[in-house]
Amino acid sequence: MRMSDWKKHREHAEAVSASGFHRGDCPFCGGRNTFTATQETGRLQYNCYKLGCTVGGIFDTDMTASEIMRHMRPAQELDVYDPITMEIPEYVVEPGLEHKKFHRFVKRWALPAYSLMYDVKDERVVFPIHYKGRMIDAVGRAVGDKLPKWYRYTGAADYFVTGSGTTIIVVEDVISAIVATLEVPHCASMAILGTSLSDKHIAKLGEYDRVIVALDPDALQKTIQFRREIESWTGVDTHALKLDDDIKYRVQEDIERIEELCK
Repeated sequence: MRMSDWKKHREHAEAVSASGFHRGDCPFCGGRNTFTATQETGRLQYNCYKLGCTVGGIFDTDMTASEIMRHMRPAQELDVYDPITMEIPEYVVEPGLEHKKFHRFVKRWALPAYSLMYDVKDERVVFPIHYKGRMIDAVGRAVGDKLPKWYRYTGAADYFVTGSGTTIIVVEDVISAIVATLEVPHCASMAILGTSLSDKHIAKLGEYDRVIVALDPDALQKTIQFRREIESWTGVDTHALKLDDDIKYRVQEDIERIEELCK
């Protein structure tokens, strides 16, 4: 990245954030609502969260040109992010009538069986994760005694997103994500596949107009923390929702609160 390019980035960030926090389209990569900038106590901070865009930095407003060069945001792995197609193990199969544990599990949570697979070796219901039409990863949920209860097959995916809409619900596991979009079909949902938010989570969430953080009831502090992080970094309207129970249990009051926020 040439110094002249970074100068343009910084000048634009300073201009749009002169009166406070700014969120809007990135003029450099064209990302929709992915560019944020803010100035506070002599510090300028700006970022674009569109995958592949490296615009971003944190600078003191009186930094010299040489100081800016030392603080340039390095090129990210996101620039070349193109995970390979997952090679499906021979023991991960299309479920048949003989796979009774699979069908009991799917029936228990009222999940769409046609979109799932079954690991006959470890007795896991397998949730495929796709990227640009290709299966790149999968999450397996044990239905027998096998540990760990949750298993990642390649680790290539950073999150599991299902459904569509301008609002997205952040949950902890893929079952909750699927149930959320089944119960509130005009919202998307994301399972974070971990315990903390990453840059890639933030980049994806920044594509939506509203975010609802609805983690398990015993993770209320993390729910509040996620809301702050997401809203701070993306500027997206973000809500922390205290559930009565995990969303996959389909508590009617929880579903109604989510539906109200999704309107």
